[in-house]
Amino acid sequence: MLSSLFVFSPGAAVLALMAGAASAAAVLFSEGYFDDRGDRRRFRALTLLFFLSVCGALFSADWLGYLIFLEVSTLALFFLIARKESATAFRYLVVQLAGAAVVLTAVAGTGAGTLPIGPVSGGMGVLLIAGLGVKAALPGLHFWLPEVHGKAPAPVSALLSGVAVKVGVFGIAAALGLSTSNTLLTAGTAMALWGAVQALLQYDMKRLLAYHTISQLGYIIAAAGAGSALGTAAAFYHSAAHGLFKGALFLCAGALEKTYGTRDLARLGGAAKRLPAVFCLFLVSAAAIAGLPGTMGYGSKVLVKQAVNGFPLVSLGLLAANVGTVMSFTKMGWYAFSGPEKTLPRIPSSRSVLMTAGIAVPVLFVVLFGIFPGVVPEVLGQRGTGYFSSGKITEGILLLAAGAGCFVLLKKKLASTRGIPDFDVLVDRAAGLSGRMLPAIGRLQGGLLREYVLITAGVAICLLAAFS
Repeated sequence: MLSSLFVFSPGAAVLALMAGAASAAAVLFSEGYFDDRGDRRRFRALTLLFFLSVCGALFSADWLGYLIFLEVSTLALFFLIARKESATAFRYLVVQLAGAAVVLTAVAGTGAGTLPIGPVSGGMGVLLIAGLGVKAALPGLHFWLPEVHGKAPAPVSALLSGVAVKVGVFGIAAALGLSTSNTLLTAGTAMALWGAVQALLQYDMKRLLAYHTISQLGYIIAAAGAGSALGTAAAFYHSAAHGLFKGALFLCAGALEKTYGTRDLARLGGAAKRLPAVFCLFLVSAAAIAGLPGTMGYGSKVLVKQAVNGFPLVSLGLLAANVGTVMSFTKMGWYAFSGPEKTLPRIPSSRSVLMTAGIAVPVLFVVLFGIFPGVVPEVLGQRGTGYFSSGKITEGILLLAAGAGCFVLLKKKLASTRGIPDFDVLVDRAAGLSGRMLPAIGRLQGGLLREYVLITAGVAICLLAAFS
């Protein structure tokens, strides 16, 4: 116990260290990414506020403190996004505050605003997980994530995907405790598969990465839903790994966008010659998200697979999602870095030095913990997993070969396939319908007698027709 307000736990410490590395990388990257000095200064200040509030949420001793710090981090990200994308920022803020309202209702419903961080049972536990599900992009509640992560400036996307959503996952794991949840196991598997399929169909590279945030969150949610100490450790381990390699991937995409002025993979190409260091860092990060031996993603996925080993359908779903992941990043690497340049660069290569250094920070940890994959699990209380057994290494290599082979075979088919509509389409249509209904509702308040008479008569006719 650090004080009456904060409490230490190994899981929180691992995520806090990851958040620090991701935040430092984003700040370093931003020095080359933003043209305006004021934007760079603003980013540094708000990122510091974001990091401190994330640490406050992770180490809070009670749910109310956790929620307060969580929403401070939301506000910091809102201001970071709003500088360039005001409409996207407001969508993010409204959705996040709606989730916070549900969490606050659950906390209030327990009858104790200072309820310690830990398992919450009954209806209030379900309500709490539902509210945090908005933060963690559970199925149906993920509609905000592809647009926000895709449109935000690249260093902000790295913070959103790498850090922000993990704080919601941390809350879900704490609320669930060691109870097995078939709902979360199913939700995690669905997220992993749906995110991988949607990502494979994207040509906006940041939207591709955003859908892979959903997919990798699926691994984390499934591990937490397994309801064991191993599952909780696996969820935290993969959260930390994902925060590092996905942050690096978003920064790679940002470097490409800044250099060539586009996020469209169809307009990119040949970047390996122009940005060789970024290409190498991309390869390591892509290998990590694919779970290739020697990277941190390999170790974290081994632990996740062990956690869900007693649930065959979940294991099979995550295996299929991994093949889709390899296909997606083979696609991104193929279109962005191979062949001749299709678009002329907008900035000199000297501008990319700081951006490259920013990408290198998380990649360094991805490699370090890939060489020593057992370090983080030991901190989390898990030992003796045999990471480098011949069977596990062979599986990792075969998955990579299968995914790359499937992309080569289906490359032409994927190029002609249109995207699958997602929940964000339904939300946009509902918003449009509401916009058309509001003027009509406003006219009802005009005070004209004939309007009230006509409405009453219409309702009466409908009721008579229904019950006659």
